[in-house]
Amino acid sequence: MLSTFMLPQELLEEIVDLLFDDHQSLKALACTAHCISARSQKLLFHELVLSPKTKSPSSYIPLLEMSPHILSYVRRLRIVAREFYSSLTSCQYVHDDASLGRLIHAVTNVDDIELMQVVGLDAFIGPGGLLPTIASPRVRMLRLNTVWLPTPQSIFTVLSYFPSVSSLRLQNVPVMGTSLSLDSGNVRLTEMSLSAHMVSSSLCDCLFNNAASGWLRDLQGLVVESYCVWELCIISKLIPQLPNLITLTIKGPMGEEDEEWHPGTQQRLAEEIPVFPLQKIKTLHLSLYDPISSWTGWWLSHLTRGAAINLEHLTVDLMYENARATSEMQHSMAAWKDLETNLMRLPRLKSVNTMTTVVVGR
Repeated sequence: MLSTFMLPQELLEEIVDLLFDDHQSLKALACTAHCISARSQKLLFHELVLSPKTKSPSSYIPLLEMSPHILSYVRRLRIVAREFYSSLTSCQYVHDDASLGRLIHAVTNVDDIELMQVVGLDAFIGPGGLLPTIASPRVRMLRLNTVWLPTPQSIFTVLSYFPSVSSLRLQNVPVMGTSLSLDSGNVRLTEMSLSAHMVSSSLCDCLFNNAASGWLRDLQGLVVESYCVWELCIISKLIPQLPNLITLTIKGPMGEEDEEWHPGTQQRLAEEIPVFPLQKIKTLHLSLYDPISSWTGWWLSHLTRGAAINLEHLTVDLMYENARATSEMQHSMAAWKDLETNLMRLPRLKSVNTMTTVVVGR
């Protein structure tokens, strides 16, 4: 008589989890035994993408009618708000699809939304607009990607539709106009990420005028992807206004691409940012492009001057262009090894992790 051996359910799920980015395999597993099909479906439908033409809300209605439980697996929505027709003279909005409201009502467990291709707000906040349709008190993370906002106050207008958001990520979000006074409402963030030329003067109105007054008072983690040194100058002035900030991630600047500052000297950097405010930071992540540049040299000297007295964990990713990687690695890795030795003098430091990344076609 043949005996059947069954792996524990927890182990089966761990095996399926290893295939999280292999959609073809997950699709095959989703059609097999129930013990692994449910887990496969959860991974397949963790994220749902909506767009006016290629992935319209109405295209998901057959799935909703045949297998309504599937949409309960969705945790993240990526919404392309508008797409142009081939003529590029007119566009189609995702909220023009009458099925959007029905679909949103079915994805009841979404806590992460990414909005893309939003220009202005008038077309998105009126009756039947995108934001009123997808508004939810369950959303904890909001990502704005390629979103043009007419004024600094527009950020808070968008956030008002998601009152429970604690994490905000802004990527390529130009903020136009100015505002002498801003109403942040009940917005309270614990994490924020700024990237792709985000630090404009209008955004600074939003950051500086309201940091101490409330919406950033609880901020614990900040990620800044900078393309030029002046953006870091602005951020260095913002950090002292964030009393609870303990985790800081800085990516860039990108060295030679910063034409205004190249060649940047450590002396000039020291004049612009005499002391980078690291006193309260416990975890610092640095991704440094062009590691032999003067900006990297500035960090080498700055970290060892005692500015990071409460630093516990430091991670440094040295990023090289493919064509120059070999020679630069030897130069900068030796410098960072010396830095690690000097950093051990910091009273609270527990770990230093240095890694290298070769960037192809930067």
